[in-house]
Amino acid sequence: MTTGTGARPLRADAARNRRAVIDAARDAFDRDGVNTSLDDIARAAGVGPGTLYRHFPSRDELVLAVIDDRLTELHRLGVELLDEPDPLRVVHRWLDAYIEQSGMYEGLARSLVTPPPAADEHSSCWLAIKAGMALVRRAAEAGVLRADTDAADVQALAAAIAWVDGQSPPDPDRRIRMLRMMLDGIRPR
Repeated sequence: MTTGTGARPLRADAARNRRAVIDAARDAFDRDGVNTSLDDIARAAGVGPGTLYRHFPSRDELVLAVIDDRLTELHRLGVELLDEPDPLRVVHRWLDAYIEQSGMYEGLARSLVTPPPAADEHSSCWLAIKAGMALVRRAAEAGVLRADTDAADVQALAAAIAWVDGQSPPDPDRRIRMLRMMLDGIRPR
């Protein structure tokens, strides 16, 4: 495992500490938002603040590592779902995960619609997007989505749902309703 910056591989204990910090940060960000105390994250990870800052010199770097981790999981989910027999069900499952991920942090939905030009085509962002697009194309080819369904448009609609879902007042069922409406709109008549 590397630090994510192309540096030399981490020792096993350093890699475990880095993983523990990312996992603790995910939990803290989900619960309290990205402005939660980094000292609290270090404590929850079972490491000292110096260890956290050695791996993540700034809050932004930790937030990006958590986002990267989640996008990697989203890519992995998309790859796994390609083998599932029901293309519409897997599109629904992947889009729900995508919308949930996209709405996690302010501005993420926008950057997932148009990843930064500097983003490598092998970045977690691009890999996650490609996995979802493959699922949408498969569903359209199987005839469970309209033939004119454009995977990039579906992704943009999902990002819009994530943005709307993040607005107040909070409504825990909004994402589910909007995703259902979107999928109903792209099914063949």
